[in-house]
Amino acid sequence: MSNQRDLNAYIARVRQRLQLRASVRGAVLLFAAALLGTVLAVVYLNREAFPTDSVSRARLLLVVVSAAAAGFGIAWPLLRLSRQRAVQRAEAQFPALEDSLTTFHQRQGTGADPFIELLAADTLRRTEAAPTTSFAPPALLLGMSLAGVLCLLALLWLIFAAPGYLGYGASLLWRGEQKSAQPLYGLHVAPGDVAVRRNSDQSITAELTNLQPDMVQVFAHFAGSDRGWEPAPMQRQASGSYRFTFTGLPQNVEYYVAAGPLTSPHYTVRVVDLPSVKSMKVTYHYPKWTGLKTETEEHAGDLRAIEGTEAELQIEMDRPLKDGNLLLDSGKTIHLTGGAGNRYTGTVAMVKDGAYHVAATDSGQTVRMSEDYFIATDKAEEPQIALDKPGRDYRASPIEEVGLHVRGLAQFGLRDMHLHYSVNGGADKDVAMLRQPGARNADGSYTLRLEDYKLQPGDVVSVYATAKDGHAEAKTEISFIQAEPFEREFSQSQQGGGGG
Repeated sequence: MSNQRDLNAYIARVRQRLQLRASVRGAVLLFAAALLGTVLAVVYLNREAFPTDSVSRARLLLVVVSAAAAGFGIAWPLLRLSRQRAVQRAEAQFPALEDSLTTFHQRQGTGADPFIELLAADTLRRTEAAPTTSFAPPALLLGMSLAGVLCLLALLWLIFAAPGYLGYGASLLWRGEQKSAQPLYGLHVAPGDVAVRRNSDQSITAELTNLQPDMVQVFAHFAGSDRGWEPAPMQRQASGSYRFTFTGLPQNVEYYVAAGPLTSPHYTVRVVDLPSVKSMKVTYHYPKWTGLKTETEEHAGDLRAIEGTEAELQIEMDRPLKDGNLLLDSGKTIHLTGGAGNRYTGTVAMVKDGAYHVAATDSGQTVRMSEDYFIATDKAEEPQIALDKPGRDYRASPIEEVGLHVRGLAQFGLRDMHLHYSVNGGADKDVAMLRQPGARNADGSYTLRLEDYKLQPGDVVSVYATAKDGHAEAKTEISFIQAEPFEREFSQSQQGGGGG
């Protein structure tokens, strides 16, 4: 066995051990730098509410810092760790080698040396006191590895699971903006670009997300004005939003909203000259089942009628109107037709409560022409029906004549009222009780002769009543008439319980 070869193998192992130590230390430096850089960047960006341009710059800086940490912590130490440097590190750590390892390294490179083998044997004996594991002790490697793993896990937790602004910012820096993720901070301004009639008012609202600034301001610049941007505070509403109203706008105005670190895009309120509403007339076409005649109201606006009514509006303008509409709060648009005499017509189907206003379209933008008018729909009451007599379960003799009385009520008149009875669950028999169709109140009586059905004690007659109007039906609960033996009926009658 060659002493030179063994000593060279020893030097190679020392170098590998030092490279391992440098690699682990560099990885720890890389993960720690990425973690610390991420936290510092997120804290800074949070103060600015994560603006897009700042996020891009912070992401670039984070990449540069991570690359620098990888270069100076891993690549550079590994490149510098040559065989000669490994020998120098070994001599520095173990003075007992007495420069013998350095001498061997230098003389080995000079060519044939008759004493090199003896030098190698002597140096090998000295290296017994300098084991290769001592250049990267396992405990040290384990400690640095744990530190690196903890830094990496902390960084991954920030990116994928951390709550609050830290998690949002870390994910934004490392993963970019996710389509499914909502921005942590937001400023939504409504209505944005809008057109209004000259000298009318226009309200601006701003809704904030996860922000509570000391002040929210709207900045406005009026067309033709040389005063520049004029700030005005927005008033906080009970709902948490902020509002400002431009009153009597005579000209176009450009505006934007500033809330803490956030600034909205610039919008324009465009002022246009459009006709005004002079008067409104409404004709109510009630549902046929109500039996109500068509009614017309002058000087109308707010609509109130039974559910299902068609409200035909005739709107008179002070001059011709182009592309007029009725806009419902549900988002539905009803186009106005006509134009003769500056009168325009539109029909609103009254199916639920709501509101509407008159509007026009100018240059592709919707312009409000009137205030909001309310739509109030009254629910039709269902018909009412009662079986007054006997009114409850009743016991009778098999030959008794039982008097039945039915009473009905309907808001828009009864169309049908019947008494129904069945003997021992047999076929349903019904008796018409309505004498005058269309009556709002009606009652009727009928005598049920139990003798006709040859009842036996224990037999049961079920009774109920129904009533219908034009759109609904109601019925009573079922009452039962039970046939009892004569003796029991007689005894109950003596005690005042009967009711034949």
